[in-house]
Amino acid sequence: MARTPLFRQFILALQSARRENLQADGLPEPQPVTSPGWTRRKFLTTTAITGLVGLTEGCLSLPAWADGDSAPQVAIIGAGIAGLNAAYQLKKAGVMATVYEARNRVGGRILSATMADGLVVDLGAELINTDHADMLALVDDFGIELFDKRADNANSPYPSEAFYFNGGRISVATLADDLRQLAAQITDDAALLDQDWDTYAPPLDQMSVKDYMNLHANKITKSYLRDLLTRMIHTEYGVEPSESSALQLITLLPVVDGQTVDLLSYSDEVYSVVGGTAQITDALAAELAGQIQLGMKLTEIKRTNGKYRLKFDDQPTVHADIVIVALPFPVLRQIDIDASLPTDLEDFIDQAKLGANEKVIGSFNSRFWRQANGFTGAAWGVAGVSEIWDETQRQTDRTDGALNFFLGGNEARQIAPQTNVNTLGQQFVNVLNRSVPGATAAAKGVYLKSGWTRSSYTLGGYANFKPGQLTTFSSYFWVESADPNEQQQVAAGNLIFVGEHLSDEYYGFMNGAAQTGRLAAELALSIIAQAEA
Repeated sequence: MARTPLFRQFILALQSARRENLQADGLPEPQPVTSPGWTRRKFLTTTAITGLVGLTEGCLSLPAWADGDSAPQVAIIGAGIAGLNAAYQLKKAGVMATVYEARNRVGGRILSATMADGLVVDLGAELINTDHADMLALVDDFGIELFDKRADNANSPYPSEAFYFNGGRISVATLADDLRQLAAQITDDAALLDQDWDTYAPPLDQMSVKDYMNLHANKITKSYLRDLLTRMIHTEYGVEPSESSALQLITLLPVVDGQTVDLLSYSDEVYSVVGGTAQITDALAAELAGQIQLGMKLTEIKRTNGKYRLKFDDQPTVHADIVIVALPFPVLRQIDIDASLPTDLEDFIDQAKLGANEKVIGSFNSRFWRQANGFTGAAWGVAGVSEIWDETQRQTDRTDGALNFFLGGNEARQIAPQTNVNTLGQQFVNVLNRSVPGATAAAKGVYLKSGWTRSSYTLGGYANFKPGQLTTFSSYFWVESADPNEQQQVAAGNLIFVGEHLSDEYYGFMNGAAQTGRLAAELALSIIAQAEA
């Protein structure tokens, strides 16, 4: 999924707090930029690469087709955005891969739905940043319409966001001021990472966000800040603070070329797709007509005689020269892999998990939240819900609308399978009504709920890394760089792994999936070219 508006607001508040700290110390203010350039989020390029996995002279397998006249057989496992984009990029280069998908639909964690009243919503991935080049390229290729929420927020007489804490409403300016001491601590720790990543990153990575908050409890000057930080971890990573590496918090304040900056486009999430995000995956599937096989649940990958044998549940066995695996690691653990994987990669597959995030979406007769005490875009602080946002802001032709009650961590895990979605949705509406009058009266009683955490095809929302995992498995992320010495691929022989969880810069975002799919296609083409040379 593409993260949430809360993350963006937290970044802005941290940057504002940092500016105030710099002013108080008589130091220059950070310079605003719109391109990330180099940020602390690029974990892998800041440290020596000791175990590069990927395409090197010594790891290429000589495919069977190289000495004959047959074309290479490329199999892609998974028809989410990563697998579909890999197949699409290969097709543009003249290589017709076959995509195998266990479900009876394409899209993976992208799933749009139409509610009973005709409102279009996204039960899965939704938001796109202005710096998500791969997603924007697909939008451009297929002529898909985007909604830019910036103009709507700017033109509205009402606040774009709301923070309901301590029985009242807290302004963004107050939040930034209250964050000053914590922002100073995060800035200091981030500076240490810039100074000597190899020394300071491992101990910070071993620490959880909860540990970090406890260690610096004196910097969390208001009680609501801990609640807000917990909600941010819920929405950003789908876990409790005890389950998230502190590095995922400390690397929030970006730098470019070693300089402290305000990164204006960092996780701005200003775009959503008119008609639902599935417009993109549906367009890819149409472009790949005849290349996608549904209902193909993979059970085994075995390397034999220079090829890969793929076994499916109650389906014919397939042999391929190159295999691109576009599955989340929790799902991949259910598959028997006999392909001489590096031990560290096997450990990564065995240990990495997705966070737990779910949406409960309710429709309303009016957009009652557009009021002085309400919001245009998103709100936080409502009990039992990590975040709420307008799911239908992009549907400007209607006066009714829908809200997404977004759950993360234990909030999502604790929803029992038998829970009645209408009962759950009405519960959230009634709580919201205490802060934004009119919610209960406007509710239509029409609700939808996602089920990513319990689905055997996903087993979670999007990537989270537990304490210790980012530094331990730093060699197993895709790194895209103009410098060949900084590039990384995730492959063992001609078995290539992709997905948002493996993108160094964009893990957790649709763009990470699309990016790694494109890079995998480029790697496959390189394998083919070198084998046929």
